[in-house]
Amino acid sequence: MPARGMPAAPEGSRRGGGMRRKAAPAAARRSPKFLRRIKANKSLSRKVGGSGAALGGLLPKEVPGLPVEEMRAEFEAMVEKGRWPGFVSCAFTGEGRLENCVFSCVGGKADVARGGAMGMDTIFRLYSMTKAFIGLGILKFVEKGQLRLDDPVYKHLPEPVAGRFREPRVVVEQADGPSTEPAHSAITILQLLTHTSGMGSDIATGLDALTRKRTRWESMYEDLTAAVDEGRIRTLSEFAEELSKLPLWQHPGREFYYSYGYDMLGFILEHKSGLSLDAFLRREVFQPLGMGDTGFSVPARKAGRLARLYRHTKACRFGASGARAELRPVENGFVEGRHCTVLSGGGCVSSRDGGLTSTIRDYSKFLVAVFNKGVVPGSRQRLFSEASAEILLTNHCAKVAGLRPDGAPNICAHNRKGVGLNMMGEVQLEGCEPDKNCLWFDGVPGMVQWGGAATTFYKYQFVNGRPLLLIVFSQVLPQDDGRSCSANFKRMRAWAEAQPPPRQAARAAQR
Repeated sequence: MPARGMPAAPEGSRRGGGMRRKAAPAAARRSPKFLRRIKANKSLSRKVGGSGAALGGLLPKEVPGLPVEEMRAEFEAMVEKGRWPGFVSCAFTGEGRLENCVFSCVGGKADVARGGAMGMDTIFRLYSMTKAFIGLGILKFVEKGQLRLDDPVYKHLPEPVAGRFREPRVVVEQADGPSTEPAHSAITILQLLTHTSGMGSDIATGLDALTRKRTRWESMYEDLTAAVDEGRIRTLSEFAEELSKLPLWQHPGREFYYSYGYDMLGFILEHKSGLSLDAFLRREVFQPLGMGDTGFSVPARKAGRLARLYRHTKACRFGASGARAELRPVENGFVEGRHCTVLSGGGCVSSRDGGLTSTIRDYSKFLVAVFNKGVVPGSRQRLFSEASAEILLTNHCAKVAGLRPDGAPNICAHNRKGVGLNMMGEVQLEGCEPDKNCLWFDGVPGMVQWGGAATTFYKYQFVNGRPLLLIVFSQVLPQDDGRSCSANFKRMRAWAEAQPPPRQAARAAQR
């Protein structure tokens, strides 16, 4: 159904998808040349595991030398070892921009007990991968001149929340117990985007590993999580109002701490647009990209396509034997009518449920549009400007607190040397140290990457004139360590480095 105020698209049209190609004349469709071309396209689609232009809005293409069978085996091994119930994956590249889907595969089950297979139309819980849409939503208002990233947050909030953000207070530890003091400055939009606002967040006890315990700062938010779980907070505006009553744990702009920043940004989008967060994102992003399976809840008619959520655990409290880790189903509410009604721009404000759900078909369209600098896949139309694309992909940690004498930012994402943060996720910078055994961080500068709590990942890098994008979705808690995704991206990078520089990329570099 179209968003409020949006006219229904004419039958047979694609909103935001550009001009449709005219159908070939009947005589041409019967010609041997035309039939051979259709047959070749279908064969190629089967080879890369895709279905025509469905993935990323781009046609499939087989590229010589890309080790697709090794990549497939890497992911299938995660199922065979019992680490994942199943997965879907796809990869894209091109000369100078993302032009084709060059790899796609599915494996395992969407529901182990019922035997339902994974597919490109399987619906997944995105959790933290919701954040990227919020960052883009903020840029929509930047493009219109209605908001600046260095604006204080209170300028874009309603009362009484605005008043509390106008003069925030910070917790101070004292001998006779905690008290508060005035913050040195107000919080800015950019600080919310980079988790440097001084705000924290509670842990999602239903998502994190059992060894994860609340810190003293996270304990401040425990009652907030309980209120969402128990239905005492039912809307994003109610959540924002209760959050605004709590003090900050640090002065704004001082330190990175994973926070409710994107939930506050989602509330700003609601306030400025006059729409609910889901209606705003549907109007501004989902409809233009043809993302018909993305939203904050799964309609009942699509519930059969929602993948089962699992926990990889050996804990008896989750039904495992206690002797070895196994996959145990997790009860949760994402189907319409049972979903979390607090629309979380950050991905989760309850103990387990929240954020967007989507398919790899939909999410790949979004990522292709972002990394192709705002161009809607398969068209000449734009979702956002090239200037916004640059802002979206800039490391903003350096802008929050400046640079050290050696050129490194004073604040790093996760407080980890060499890791920056843009509006799409983490950015590996010079000096980023790789994980042992090449897990999530491989240390190669220029990598942009992000993941969701239930093991949904993407990695992107521009290598030797070729953009590389790899996406893989499963549904396992706690979040997988990312080693299989990193291993397959390493294969893609090695392939790109062995190719001659494309002419198109050379011309772009000269401009």
